[in-house]
This record gives sequence, structure tokens and C-alpha cells, in this order.
Amino acid sequence: MMKRRMISLFLVFTLTSIFALLGCSSNTTKESTSGDEKQVTLTVWGDQENQSKVEPAFTKINKLFMEKHPKIKLDYQYSGTHQTIDTAVRSDSLPDLFYVQGNKTPMMKLYVESGALLPLDEYNLDLSRYSEEAIAYATVDDKLYSSLPAFMDSQLIYYNKDIFKKYGISEPKTFEEFISIFDTLKENGVTPMSMPGKDEWGRPWLAFSLASALANDALTSLNNGEGDFSDPNIVKAFQTMHDLAKNDFFSKNFITVDTSGSQLAFTNGDVAMMADGTWSHPTYSSTMSNLGTFYIPGVEGEKLAPLSLSNYTTYAVSANTKHPEEAVEYLKFLSSKEAQQIVAEEVVGAIPTLDDITPSKDVVELTEYDSFGHNILTVLSDVSTDKVALNDIFMREIIPGLLTNELSGEEAAKQLNDALAKTK
Repeated sequence: MMKRRMISLFLVFTLTSIFALLGCSSNTTKESTSGDEKQVTLTVWGDQENQSKVEPAFTKINKLFMEKHPKIKLDYQYSGTHQTIDTAVRSDSLPDLFYVQGNKTPMMKLYVESGALLPLDEYNLDLSRYSEEAIAYATVDDKLYSSLPAFMDSQLIYYNKDIFKKYGISEPKTFEEFISIFDTLKENGVTPMSMPGKDEWGRPWLAFSLASALANDALTSLNNGEGDFSDPNIVKAFQTMHDLAKNDFFSKNFITVDTSGSQLAFTNGDVAMMADGTWSHPTYSSTMSNLGTFYIPGVEGEKLAPLSLSNYTTYAVSANTKHPEEAVEYLKFLSSKEAQQIVAEEVVGAIPTLDDITPSKDVVELTEYDSFGHNILTVLSDVSTDKVALNDIFMREIIPGLLTNELSGEEAAKQLNDALAKTK
């Protein structure tokens, strides 16, 4: 009796299991033939820090992309920060795509070395519209790893036209004329320049401009693995920062002033000039009807714009994505003229570097430069290693040292050379 009961239970269990498996098999088949099953979803991490700035553009870009690629759905999240991306790289939990800053920092190179990024050369992205600098931005060890940059940030001088007019000052045509402006203003009791000495990411913009204007050839050599920071023109750029601070050409007690306070002093008319990034142009132009701008001219008068390519449209693909072909399609779209024109129209202050992208009216005056110059921070990042970060030394030690007169130009150059030697 017991044996017969056990056989019955076994048959019931077996039949139930078979029906369950058949049911599962039937559901799987149904899903595989449905339209939803064929749609791939890509998770994308956008730039959280600049969300308010880029969201209008990416809302349009992502919608247009999905209309053109109905089998690809984008789960676009503003989750990309330096910390979240670094953590995801270490924990092998990257999304399908995420924004990167190219060669502006050492991070993309480190991601490549860790095996986190998908090489893109075999996917035939169109590079024909782009400059060597743009391709270098997206390249590590001669391999392409991100979509291409089409916009730039730079540093220049904002000035109060009314103050300049009152004292007969014109936009400088040479570097000597630029320096003479400080003397003229101080002699007339006007504070020449506002300087946010307290902020690590507010105080270096003048140094970036000076290095490009005076030492661009030397920076080119460093970028090519030649020369060092003892070049006289680099020393002169550093010494100029030191001298301007020492001669009280900056706002009183500037070393304790943050960026907001420094900008307010300028927009209120308390100082005549401020060195800042092109990204701050909307802040000034919306509050000042007498705003003027110029790039610092070099000794020969050429106006070089320190080139810092923007990461608005530069994204990389995780090496572990399950959908590399679809992910690369998104990169190709971000590198297209169509998507880039949306950025130009929707992102306030976006300055195109490509001739076929029409800039918005608010940035036309920011394109009045003769050519691009090196951004010293990019050069420092390129020559840095994971153990010796010259870019961090420059930002956290060299700039404060020059502004507080603890370092002369030669001493600053020597400190960077000592660090450079450790990268060899």
C-alpha cells in the first residue's frame, strides 16, 4: 500500500514538473517572438555635475536617437561622478556607457589600463571632421576609446568696459600691453583683478592663460616627451603669477575669497578684470551690460585660447557590455553633426571647435582667438602616472605657492621637474 502510494506521488510530482517546464518553455518562446524581447536597453551614466546645463540637450538627443534606432532603448541616468565611476571600475559594475573626460585627466588612461573600456577602432567611427587634438583626447596608446569632442572650454580675461574707457585702456595687443594695464589701474586707485585665492578650482585660470600665451612651444615639447619645466618661458609664466600677487594687483585679502565672492566683486564694478573660464560667460553677461573679453596675447601678439576640450559629447563603452554594437551606435550619434548642433543650441556657453557647427549668439565673442594653445593641466595630466600626479601637484601646491609668494617661478619649475623625474 505504502509502495503504491509512493509511486503515485512520484508520478504526480513528475507530471507536475513536466507541465511546469512546458509552461516555462512556452513563456520563453512567446517572449523571444515579442517585439519587446528584441529591444536592447542600454544604461548610460551622464555627467551629474553638469546635469542642469546639459539636460535640455540630452533630452532631445536621446529622444532623437531612439526614434532613429527603435530597437535600442536608453536608460539615461545622471549618475556619473568621479567617485561613482571610479567605484564602478574597481567593482566591475560599470553601465553600458558613461561620460569620460578624455586626456584632460589621467583617469581614462587608468580605466584603459585596468581593462574597463572597450577599444573602438574596429567599429569605424568617422574621424574625418576632427582635429588631431580631438582625436588625441579620445585616444590612449594609439587606440580610440571614446566618442569625439566637438566643444571646448577655455580661459580668458573678462573686463569692465566702463573702467577701461575711463582710464583710456584698450584691449592689449601684446603681452607687455597686458601687464601695463595692471600698472595703469593701480596708479589710478583701481583694483586691477579679482582672484578667488581660496578655491582650488577657481584660482588657476589666470595661470592657464599665462602658460598658453607665453610658453605654448615649451608645453608642446613636454607633451611630446621632450624638454622640462625649466624652460625660460614656463618660468616666466609662473613668475608673472608670483609678481602680480606680490605687487598687490589682486583684490585685498584675495587668498581668503572664494569664487562667488570674487565674481561678485567683479560684477559690482569693484575691480576691473577677472580671469575665468568661458563657462562663466553667461553669469557675467546676464548681469553686466558693460562686459568685455579678450584672450591674453603672447609676446608676438598672437591670441591663443587654452584648449580644454569639453566632455559634453564624449562617452566610453564598458568592456563588459553585452551590447557593444548598439552601444557604439550611440557613440556614433553623439559624434554626429546632428547631435552636436543640438548641444550648440541647448547648452549655454558651448563653444564649437568644428567649422560645421553653428555657435549660438551668446558665444560668438568667445571665439575671437587666433589659434588654440595647450592647456597646461592637460599636458600635466598626459605626463603624469598613477603614482605621480603632476596635475594635482600643480593645482594644490604650485598655484597656492605662487599666489602666496612662497614659490618663485624658478622654484615652482624645479618642484615640477623633481616630480617629472619620478615618472621616468
